[in-house]
Amino acid sequence: MNKALVCGLICFTAVAGAWAVEVEPAPNLVTLAPVDAASHAVPEFPSAAERNDERLRLSSERQALEDRYKQDMQQCYQKFDVTSCRLKARERRIEAHASLRQEELRFNAQERQIHALEARRQLAERNSESEQKKAQADRAAAVAAAKDRADANAQKQLDHALQGTKRGEFELKQREAAQRREDAAKNRRERKGEPAAPLPVPTR
Repeated sequence: MNKALVCGLICFTAVAGAWAVEVEPAPNLVTLAPVDAASHAVPEFPSAAERNDERLRLSSERQALEDRYKQDMQQCYQKFDVTSCRLKARERRIEAHASLRQEELRFNAQERQIHALEARRQLAERNSESEQKKAQADRAAAVAAAKDRADANAQKQLDHALQGTKRGEFELKQREAAQRREDAAKNRRERKGEPAAPLPVPTR
């Protein structure tokens, strides 16, 4: 009898422990949808002429809608039940206005998208033009620097070849004289750009 009671207590404890175990929920897995390359493609828009025709059509339909409403309201005064006629005319105007308004909203959204794309295109062109000009300037500076280095190397080689000869000494003197003349001219230009020295204060 005691053995049966003990076995029953053990089974009850095991079952209760199993119920007490908390099962952790599986983490939420986010499934990324594949990127559609076509969604990044630049949409094709109607031409400027087609868009202008659409703008004129919407404007014409808007004007025709208002004209029909005015005519309907005028005809209502010729009928016996004026109030009911006017209410029906207003309902027809509201329905026609809602349909036309949807077309106008789609057209305006397309115009905003076209203007935004055009603005980005112009900005990209300006940036590209600026980069091209900078690249051209860098190439020109690199060519000029390479030419200066080549001229300097050629002059060094010539000086080395003519060193100790009369021709070399003559050309060296000529270059030194030209350098002195250039330095003197530079000094004169600098002196002309500087203010004159103040006069000395007379003493009594």
